[in-house]
Amino acid sequence: MAVEEGVVLGFATTAPSREPDLTDYGELCALYVDPPHWGRGIGVALISAARDRLRELGFQNAVLWVLAGNVRAERFYKTDQWAPDGIRTDARQGITIDEVRYQRALAAS
Repeated sequence: MAVEEGVVLGFATTAPSREPDLTDYGELCALYVDPPHWGRGIGVALISAARDRLRELGFQNAVLWVLAGNVRAERFYKTDQWAPDGIRTDARQGITIDEVRYQRALAAS
């Protein structure tokens, strides 16, 4: 979690992968930085901490999902050495969304 003067600016959450084909992977479930604080390195620090946490849990690889077309997020994750490897379509409450799956090794960076 990124906190400044008692205010949460961002957070990242991790867990074992929920993917049936990647049961030995960790998952970056969420990464959020409050938009007024973008560009300050908070996301970079949070994703680094998330990778460290997944390594501490014993994972050697990780997965995450990004909404298709979220160019900013896709660029961010690719810069952090995540690579796209699949897509899924999900329909909830009458809304269809496409998500892109990314993977990366968790070797110390």
